[in-house]
Amino acid sequence: MKVIQAFATIFSVLAFLTLGSLLLIVALRLLSLEDAVLRIQEMYTDPWRSIQTGMVGLLFIFVGLTFAKMLIKRGRQAEAVIFQGESGPVVVSTTAIEDVVKRILKRFPLVKEWKTKILIDNRDVEIKLRLILWSGGDVPALLTSVQQEVKDRLKKVLSPDGKLEIHCDVSRIEESHLEMEEGTVTV
Repeated sequence: MKVIQAFATIFSVLAFLTLGSLLLIVALRLLSLEDAVLRIQEMYTDPWRSIQTGMVGLLFIFVGLTFAKMLIKRGRQAEAVIFQGESGPVVVSTTAIEDVVKRILKRFPLVKEWKTKILIDNRDVEIKLRLILWSGGDVPALLTSVQQEVKDRLKKVLSPDGKLEIHCDVSRIEESHLEMEEGTVTV
């Protein structure tokens, strides 16, 4: 839902800026109506001018989407779990949670790559791990131990009152170079 809100906010800001600029151009008479119509007719009659305008439009869309992506990422990093500790309020950011998960996943040799997505709702934390694994291991046992170790470590960092869910999604299992070399030797 936050992504949709961010895009709606960005779209409305850009729409208001565009409309405001057009109204100022009209109010200050920087561009007359006849000149505006001539420019539009030029664009429709000259294919090269039409292509140039289209490319500039695509550039603006690309830059706008890039800024939107940066704003969304910045908003996500600002999230945190806040709970009352023994000596006052405690704030644990998503970056800190990601660091804990990263340290844990580095200890598992069958985990090749991972991506972490953290969703926070008050004191409840949901962690989605997208994993790429090396072949040659017991995947269900590996995922169970990853979930348990992440849960045990984060229970020490976060409030015991909140709910903690860890979802593992294996997107790929790749063969290691050693297994491929062994396969060519034995054939």
